[in-house]
Amino acid sequence: MKIFTYGLDNINIQHLKDAGYEVVTQSILPDNSQVGDSLFVFTAERVSPNQLSEIRKTYPEASLLYWFQSKKLRQLESVYLICESHGIFFLPPRTTTDGFIEKVKYVLEEDVVRLSRIIGFFGSGPGIGCTSIAKTIAKRMASTNKKVILLGLDLYDPGYLDSASISLDRLRSRITGRMLYEKDFDGFIKQDGYSYLPGNFDFLSAQDYTEDEIEYLLEECQKHADVVLCDFGSIPESAAWYIGMQRSAIRLLVTHPKHAHRLLDVMELAKHMDLQAYDFQLIINRNNISDAVTSRNLAVQTGSEVILEIPHYEGLPDSLPLGKKELQAVDEIVQALLVSVGLNEQIRKKGGLFS
Repeated sequence: MKIFTYGLDNINIQHLKDAGYEVVTQSILPDNSQVGDSLFVFTAERVSPNQLSEIRKTYPEASLLYWFQSKKLRQLESVYLICESHGIFFLPPRTTTDGFIEKVKYVLEEDVVRLSRIIGFFGSGPGIGCTSIAKTIAKRMASTNKKVILLGLDLYDPGYLDSASISLDRLRSRITGRMLYEKDFDGFIKQDGYSYLPGNFDFLSAQDYTEDEIEYLLEECQKHADVVLCDFGSIPESAAWYIGMQRSAIRLLVTHPKHAHRLLDVMELAKHMDLQAYDFQLIINRNNISDAVTSRNLAVQTGSEVILEIPHYEGLPDSLPLGKKELQAVDEIVQALLVSVGLNEQIRKKGGLFS
């Protein structure tokens, strides 16, 4: 398969070649007669957003892929809409090399097989209970004799109140140097049957983490656990949040009925990564109050399925003190999650399959 590129860096060009594609690198915009109906990859470094309409007219038969590197979220939304209106595939700025290759395969309608045992937890707002719910599910999952790692990847909140001998920022240099070893994983905090790496205590470094660093950490953790749970928090402007959206096999959105507008904003951002509402499952934190918007209405508004409703317990840093009914509901979700990542067989329940 021949792929034309304009403005693409040498590293990604080489990865295209390693993936088996014939790459034609251009220093200027090629003629339409050259490109034809091939894939043409170009970047914002060479083509500004106001040129996209002309690009579409110039290459009417080609599949076009635009890699937009600017990290300004407002500009991101408008450029994405321009691409959508002109039938141009869009690649957001925080995309890694692996993500780029997967996007190329997606555009070319090739099969993309990426095995993942990563379950991502995302919040619709700070303090929604994302960390405590992730710890609750990690605890119940570990009780099924699975080896579970929970990562604190909310770069703006470590998710741990006490001083920790090990944390994400303490491992930063080893992650950057790609030098994580068995002893590093053995040093994770043992908590309620699972291994826990608290998040980033060095708040000034939150924006310094790179997508490749987070991706490397996730890959290594999958080698040392049956399943990896990640608390990605609720602030999109971080490398971890973007990689979590791209790499999670299952995306659980912890929210509240009053956060319907916030959920819709998250869904809009997710579209940039080819994710739709059905790629998320909602965990409703009801906060023990009567809400004008019901969970059912929230599911209808967003297009995402509500898989769990549990109360919100204020001031508790660790797993939630669930009652018998709530505990049964959580255990059913745990079973479903394990089936989804291929660690358990489907079981019969009330005449049907629960998966």
